[in-house]
Amino acid sequence: MYSLESLLAHDAPALLFECIGGSHAYGTATAESDRDIRGIFAVPGHAYMALNAPTNQVADARNDIVFYSLRRVVELLTGANPNVLELLFMPADCVRWTSPEMQALVEHRHLFISRQCVQTHLGYAISQIKKARGQNKWVNQPRAERPPAKEDFCHIVPREHLLPAGQPACRPVPLPTLQWNLAEYHVSRLEHARDGYRLYRYGAQARGVFREDMIACESIPLEHESSHFSGLLFFNEQAWKQALVDHQNYWIWRRERNEERWRQQESGELDYDAKNLMHTIRLLLSGESILTRGEPMIRFEGERLQLLMDIRHGRFQYDEIMAMAQDISERCEKHMNTDLPPAIDALAADRLLQQLTTQWEARQV
Repeated sequence: MYSLESLLAHDAPALLFECIGGSHAYGTATAESDRDIRGIFAVPGHAYMALNAPTNQVADARNDIVFYSLRRVVELLTGANPNVLELLFMPADCVRWTSPEMQALVEHRHLFISRQCVQTHLGYAISQIKKARGQNKWVNQPRAERPPAKEDFCHIVPREHLLPAGQPACRPVPLPTLQWNLAEYHVSRLEHARDGYRLYRYGAQARGVFREDMIACESIPLEHESSHFSGLLFFNEQAWKQALVDHQNYWIWRRERNEERWRQQESGELDYDAKNLMHTIRLLLSGESILTRGEPMIRFEGERLQLLMDIRHGRFQYDEIMAMAQDISERCEKHMNTDLPPAIDALAADRLLQQLTTQWEARQV
């Protein structure tokens, strides 16, 4: 319905709001920081009657630029989404475009403040800790460029190991250890044993065990059962597929990551992702602000900004930051008995969405 280009050019009549979000809004931007653009566009009410639902989001490939439909914004606000809630409290110097409908939404922004918002802020903060740990693992355990091979997930019990004299029976051996070439073998399924196969060696006449990423079972002539039998093969296909996904995610992260952000971790100066943990504390402080001031904290200044920047620059140990997070979380729990409603009034939010849509449609006549 709307192109990213027309929204960014402010040519689309549907554009309701545009701002620079992320670190530039929080006050934590550095020279290497990306510029995140967030915006809102209107959709005519009748568009939702069509069989093909209108788009709810227009974004670039990296999601550095994201425009949401007004309906999607209200939907996310009703779910107490921290990232969308901050659009209603954006510092004036970050706003690049606004409209009467956006001003009306901002006037009603306290409709979207509840104790549920605090819980989602705390939940997002915890997710940042998990993310920091996961990516830190990637930093400390770089992956090879070669994708995981199926053969890496194969184990074999050679025929002579099935019942060796004086040794433990049936001990699987990793295929790379044996250096057997599975292109010289056929397999037949081992009954009642998931991922288990009988392995037969045919040498140059073989069609191979794997064909087009699939394991191909053969009908083995009865006279070959004993003469060609080489052992038992076990292929953990599920683990191989998961390893492929992990490998792909790792290299996407490597290609798209901000090199400066990871320099300290790779050089051994830090053992955690400083940016993720900075956002952990930012989200927790913002959640606490909802309880004490009735609104999230977007722009950080003074001591709080210095604290975030010190975390960003790796001036704390991981355990010290975890202790800060625990302290803020406990303060939030103590303040949870406030006059804030437990959740957002969905019916009131729905009425506001209809009111704003009608108001925008009237301006298009």
